[in-house]
Amino acid sequence: MKTLLPIALAALVATTAVAQDLTLAELARRPELLPSQVTLKQPVKLQGRPAMAIGQKLILVSVRGTSVELETPDGRSVFTTKADDTDVLAVAQQTWQGLNPEQRALTYATLLQRKDLWPYRVKLTQAMRLSSGDLKPGTPAILVGVEGSQLLLVYEQGKFLFNAEPRDTDLLESARKFIADKNAFPSRISEDLAGKLVSPASGAPVTREAKADPKFFVFYRGAGWCGPCVQFSPSLVKFDKDAKAKHPGAYEIVFISGDKTPAEMKAYAGKMGFAWAAVPQSRQPETQIVNRLFTNLIPQLVITDRAGSVIIDSARTGGPDNALRQFAALLKK
Repeated sequence: MKTLLPIALAALVATTAVAQDLTLAELARRPELLPSQVTLKQPVKLQGRPAMAIGQKLILVSVRGTSVELETPDGRSVFTTKADDTDVLAVAQQTWQGLNPEQRALTYATLLQRKDLWPYRVKLTQAMRLSSGDLKPGTPAILVGVEGSQLLLVYEQGKFLFNAEPRDTDLLESARKFIADKNAFPSRISEDLAGKLVSPASGAPVTREAKADPKFFVFYRGAGWCGPCVQFSPSLVKFDKDAKAKHPGAYEIVFISGDKTPAEMKAYAGKMGFAWAAVPQSRQPETQIVNRLFTNLIPQLVITDRAGSVIIDSARTGGPDNALRQFAALLKK
C-alpha cells in the first residue's frame, strides 16, 4: 500500500490540474470553448423588464474578464453580469473534459481552413434575421464555403445564400464528432450528388453507396455538340479502362452533361463509349458544391477529394489532357 500511495496522490494531483485548467481568461481568449447557453445561479435585475430568475437559460454572447455578456432568448435584451452569477465555467469545463487533444486544439480560425472536417449541412444555433426572411435555431443550411471569417451558407427552402458566424452554427460540434469518428457523416460530395445522378444511357436514377466513397472524384464536363469534348473523351475513356484495374476504388468519374436534352446526352455517351453516372443539365443547379467547381470552359476536368477541395482543375492546368496526365501521376504516388 505504501508504494501505491504516491501514485494515487500523483493521479489525484493530475486530475485536479486537468479540472482546473480551463479559466475565464481562457474562455475569453478562445470563443470556440464557450457554451452557447448558460443558466443563472443568481437573479439579475434588468431596467424596464422583469428580473431574471435563478434557473433562467440565456444565450452567452461573450466573456469579458470576470463578466459575461448575455442575451435573452427573445433577442430583445443584451446585458452584462458577473460570470459567477452563471454556470458558464462549469458547463464549459464539462464539455472540455470530454474532448481529446485534437478536439481541444481545434479553433474557429483553423476550422475555416479544414474543409475535411466540414459536414455538408450545418444547423443554426441562433435565430437569424435576414432580408430574405427570419431563420430559427435548428434550421439546416448547406455549407458551401467561407467569406472572410464567416460561413457561406445556402438555405435550401428559400434557395438563397447568406453568411453566418461559425459560432452561430453547430459546425464546431460536427467537426469534433468527425474527429472522434471519421464515419460520422457521409462525404460532402456524396451528399451533394445524392438524388441527382442518372444513367446517361437510360436516364434512370443512379444510387451511390456513400460508404464506398473513393479517395478522389473526377468530374468531367462535356457535351456532344462540343468538338474539343469529342476529341478529349476517348482519352478519358482509355484512362479509366487502364487505371480502374490498377487503382481499384481510388476514384470515381462523374459526367457533368453539357447536353441540353437526355437524348443528346445518351447519344454522346453511346458514341464515346462511357457509362459514368451523370448529372444532367437540368439537375446541376441543385448541386451546391459540384456546380460551383466549373467555369464556362468546356471540356473541363476537375478532380476533388471527398470534401470537395479541388486538387486538379483543367481550367488552371492548360486543358483536360494536362489535367489527366497530372491525375495519372498522382495515382501512381
